[in-house]
Amino acid sequence: MRKCRRQSCRTTLPTAKLSDKWQFNGFCNVDCMAGHGMDKATQARERQHKQEAKTRKDKIKTKTEWLNEAQAAVNAYVRIRDRGKPCVSCGKPDNGTHQRHASHYRSVGACSSLRFNLKNVYASCQQCNTSKSGNLLEYRIRLKARYGESLVEWLESQNEAKRFEIEYLKRLKALFNKKTRTIKKRYNIT
Repeated sequence: MRKCRRQSCRTTLPTAKLSDKWQFNGFCNVDCMAGHGMDKATQARERQHKQEAKTRKDKIKTKTEWLNEAQAAVNAYVRIRDRGKPCVSCGKPDNGTHQRHASHYRSVGACSSLRFNLKNVYASCQQCNTSKSGNLLEYRIRLKARYGESLVEWLESQNEAKRFEIEYLKRLKALFNKKTRTIKKRYNIT
């Protein structure tokens, strides 16, 4: 049996006659048909209002807020990208029993130009990244073993400071959020 199309009603419909257009379209009565249209218009207005509020909120964000949001998007991508790989610093397996962080080999303060460079950011366990400040000696050894001496030397030779523009940070955040969603969807990760 079919049910009324209006979400707030959902009563079972009797067999429709061709003369009853409202029933033929999936509604139990004319009031539900009119209410369904009003519900859709209300939802559209609410969506538009939310979008306008988001736009207003984005306009007053500071550069630091955009920087933090872009960094969070990159970090989320790195944790998804390195899912299943062991901690880059200590080799602890990713078995879901400990928190994972996105750890920078060259810290943001030491080399701001590598802040968003994926060759500089790898997944590590919370203990190495937070308690041991990245566990850099082990990080270097394992990074060298995993990707080669040339990458480590290149990372260590980068010393330039860089300032990021807000438009760049917006694009970066959107790009990495999209990449993260794509990977989550592809591998059915929640």
